[in-house]
Amino acid sequence: MQFKPFVDSADARAAIAAGLAEADALGLAVSLAVVDAGGYPVALHRMDGAGLLTAEVALRKARTAALLRAPSRVLADRVAGDPALLALTDYLPMAGGVPITAETGAVAGAVGVSGGTAEQDERIAAAAVAR
Repeated sequence: MQFKPFVDSADARAAIAAGLAEADALGLAVSLAVVDAGGYPVALHRMDGAGLLTAEVALRKARTAALLRAPSRVLADRVAGDPALLALTDYLPMAGGVPITAETGAVAGAVGVSGGTAEQDERIAAAAVAR
């Protein structure tokens, strides 16, 4: 039997805290979502002042990164050359979702961020994952 790494609530809280610190450093109000390897929510935080839609977008970016086992930016980059990928409605082709990988290289979950530019969202998500 193989055991798979997973994201628990303590991991999610640590990731959210690291992401909040990075967002504060950038002067941004964002939403951060942490999902497990199956793309199911573990934690969601919408900062005061973050747009209402940012919570849903952050969740979808995180889900995309978890299920693709790659940053959501990968899908965003591929859509330009293959617009048919937009038919994958469960995925969001926008930067800002970053997978959480275990030491073994297995994806345990992902973090998604929404509220800044694509680059800012991805930077905050990377900081959350690096915690």
